Amino acid sequence: MRTSPRNRTHDSLSLRMRARLALGDLRADPLRTMLAVMVLTPMAASWFLLATISGSLDLLGKTGFERNLVVTETDVFDLANIRLGADELAAATAAAGNDADSVTAAILRIVRMDERVLQLRAAPTETWLPVHDIRLLDGRLPDATADEIAVTRAVTVATGWKVGDRVRVFGTEFTVTAELQGAGSKVAALWLPLARAETLFDRPGEFQMVIIRLRAGADGDEVRARLRAAMPGYLVVDESAIDAEATRGVRSLGELALVFTAVGILGLAVGSANATALTLAERGRSVGLLRVIGFGPRSVRGLLTMRALFLTAAALVAGLAVAWPIIYARDSFVLRSFTIAPRLSPLTAVAGCALSLASAWLGSLLASRRVLARSAGGLVAGGAASGYGGER
Repeated sequence: MRTSPRNRTHDSLSLRMRARLALGDLRADPLRTMLAVMVLTPMAASWFLLATISGSLDLLGKTGFERNLVVTETDVFDLANIRLGADELAAATAAAGNDADSVTAAILRIVRMDERVLQLRAAPTETWLPVHDIRLLDGRLPDATADEIAVTRAVTVATGWKVGDRVRVFGTEFTVTAELQGAGSKVAALWLPLARAETLFDRPGEFQMVIIRLRAGADGDEVRARLRAAMPGYLVVDESAIDAEATRGVRSLGELALVFTAVGILGLAVGSANATALTLAERGRSVGLLRVIGFGPRSVRGLLTMRALFLTAAALVAGLAVAWPIIYARDSFVLRSFTIAPRLSPLTAVAGCALSLASAWLGSLLASRRVLARSAGGLVAGGAASGYGGER
């Protein structure tokens, strides 16, 4: 049977016409439309939240300094049991030789304060800037002979502490004399002069790490090989690598969030497909009537997918409106001594919305295929027999 010009026109509706008809259908039953959007909105909101968490945690571990080598014991999971001393410092100094600008000791401990896990770091104050790249933002550096301490910007953001406050650390009350900025570091850390930390822990001459600051142009691989040969049984790594190792467990949470983000996109697709399937189940006779008056399967399918895209887009907008205040409610929070600054990247949001819309389009396409495979007469008769959808 030949297709009439009218039928050919209905089977090749323009995108603009499909959009107008789909919007008209959604406006014709506002309650149904609102309920569909409400069902999809929590999925969209959770997607934005999970994408934010995943992106924020992915930034962790990308700190440290490639020109710094760290020598320590292999039991890095229990820092309190690491006891390096003058012998290890001398061995590292000799092995590094002229390739090192400096070889210095450093203390690293974990301290729990106000239900937060922070790091306590100590090193000679003269090395804070050239070796650890710590910059003074406010106040003055602490005096090694007094009960004074410095905190990083991450700590002040997370706790609200400021210069002049009194804080108790390992049973001793310290005055905060300085706010510091680490070079790109997101670690919430308390800083002490090395001598004061040795007195605090009652372990003079003991520390957890030897920091070798390589001179510009030095061959780091060669220096590492010499250090490992001179100090067998010790861990010798780049500081950037040890930072990445320390944050691996936290970053794995971001990978888990990324998995659930993908599941969220799939959930939007399934939700959109279910909304389309429900529409077809309740309004099968309407679809049949469209076919009778000349709308081909392609045009009807286009209307249904456009309708699903509008529902998904509305849910994404509503979901973003719900998630936005939650994401930006706090500038940052501390997780296992690492400062997390939740931010939703515009590129991530755009990519996620595009994937969600594409998934919704595919889901609605699959949902409509089975119904549209039936004849127009069968759809009309089936819709009339079942009595759905106010089509009297």
